[in-house]
Amino acid sequence: MHNIRYNLIEDGSSLDEVIESVVARGPQENPVHILNLDDVVAKHRNWREKLPRVEPFYAVKCNDDSAIIRTLIALGAGFDCASKKEIEKVLKLGADPNKIIFAHTAKSVDSISYAKSCGINMMTFDGEIELDKIKGLHSDASLVLRIRYDSASAQVSLGKKFGCDPEHEAPRLLKHAKSLGLTVVGISFHVGSGNSDAESFYGAIKAARNLFNLATDLDFDLRLLDIGGGFPGDHDKPIDAFVKAVNLALQRYFPLKSGVRVIAEPGTYYVASAVTLVAHVQSKRVIRSPHGIISEIMYYLNDGMFGSFDWLNPRRYPPVVIPANRQLVRSRDHYSTTLWGPTCDSTDLIASGWMMEELQLGDFLVFDNMGAYGTVLATNFNGFPKPKVMVNVSRSTWDQLKLGKFDRRLKRRNH
Repeated sequence: MHNIRYNLIEDGSSLDEVIESVVARGPQENPVHILNLDDVVAKHRNWREKLPRVEPFYAVKCNDDSAIIRTLIALGAGFDCASKKEIEKVLKLGADPNKIIFAHTAKSVDSISYAKSCGINMMTFDGEIELDKIKGLHSDASLVLRIRYDSASAQVSLGKKFGCDPEHEAPRLLKHAKSLGLTVVGISFHVGSGNSDAESFYGAIKAARNLFNLATDLDFDLRLLDIGGGFPGDHDKPIDAFVKAVNLALQRYFPLKSGVRVIAEPGTYYVASAVTLVAHVQSKRVIRSPHGIISEIMYYLNDGMFGSFDWLNPRRYPPVVIPANRQLVRSRDHYSTTLWGPTCDSTDLIASGWMMEELQLGDFLVFDNMGAYGTVLATNFNGFPKPKVMVNVSRSTWDQLKLGKFDRRLKRRNH
């Protein structure tokens, strides 16, 4: 499967055994990402069962690992791409052009032409100049108007950069598209990344309904609603509240009899919990008071903010510690702890203020929920290596993915 190296796990084996195999090799220069494809498959099954009307178009920007993309292709998912390179990658791995939305409202001229040459027609817009570009380059495109609807709880308010005002700008843009003879097929929104307010989806879907009504008055036949991303994906963050809000809003404003196709652009939801990071302590510094009492211990890891960690997903709790020397008798005392990344940049701060037992050089630290954004944002700043990805999949999942059984089975269960 496109030169991806898979670590085949026998059914009944646990992720802990994989972690232990990494630890057994001893400290390495590269931190290790343990990617669990079974977790991605479980997320897909959960989505299709709880949101049967909403087709997932995975946001490639969140984690573009080829094994994840190939898995989602096998499961029948679509893809949200934001650039020519992302489109190239998913197509090369076997994605169907009809299951790709070019979900960037400020596209380059070259990327629009490339999308047309690949048969990708569905794309978003939020301004008049974008419509003018598309008219000249891809006049047969199926256009989706992106409106702004920000969740107050979102860590990243995407509406600052993308999405038009639904009340004042959107009607004008629809009229402009009509004057150009372009085809508008739907409305999209994104409530923001790191969103914790499930009810924001209800309000956004209601706002989209109003624009569907307006578009009808302009003789547009809208048949698509794109509810974007903003769904949580950590192990301890279920999507049940989001499911309830979305399903209630769809039932009220876009009932099944309306014939409207509903898609979404989940990213974090699919991959956050699929990756476990194994890093280690490569240096430490003990800070003492004038009286010689330890006030803080600082540790320098082989991974940091320029690698797996990013400011969008701050660590909320300490990692699991696996001692390098398990025979060493350790003190049970806890000290104020600071974890630094390996670079010479003082912003490379993973966490501070945690109370932890004293760590030793070579000790391993295991962080869960590391699959969203860390890999794609990682750099080689200061020459430090990016994480090495170790792809794991159970034998039963491997067999079913190869035979394409998952998607058909889910369809039978949903009908």
